[in-house]
Amino acid sequence: TNNTLPEGWELAYKEGTIIMFSMDGSALESKILFEYEGNIVIQSTIATDWYGSNIAVSSVLIPKEFALQSAYPNPFNPVTNLKFGLPVDSKVSIQIYNLQGQVVSTLLNDNMQAGYHSIVWDANSYASGVYFVKMMAGEYISTQKLMLIK
Repeated sequence: TNNTLPEGWELAYKEGTIIMFSMDGSALESKILFEYEGNIVIQSTIATDWYGSNIAVSSVLIPKEFALQSAYPNPFNPVTNLKFGLPVDSKVSIQIYNLQGQVVSTLLNDNMQAGYHSIVWDANSYASGVYFVKMMAGEYISTQKLMLIK
């Protein structure tokens, strides 16, 4: 949707393959080379220079909206994974509550960069039962039920 390649660089794509290359050997200065909206699956990335040397590359995917995905596994014993997405840098709080509404664990209370993240709750020291996970980031609040079965 938006191509920010510098002069001398080209972007070519066909049948699920995207290639970016320099016709004149010029270096890249920008951290963002292109933007894409829609569904995309990145199967692999390869970066090399004119001499065939490998280069470290990172792909950062930014969601369109805040989201707390369903915990997996759930029910669980004793570890579950919580994945969440942030469309912008945000202060994020993720807490676990018992049925009485008491905070039993604070998994995260920190500033996070935009993107997809995950955190693990190891409930080994907690009793079997129903718990709730609550995520707060900016104006976004989401709660879901967790079931610990030992």
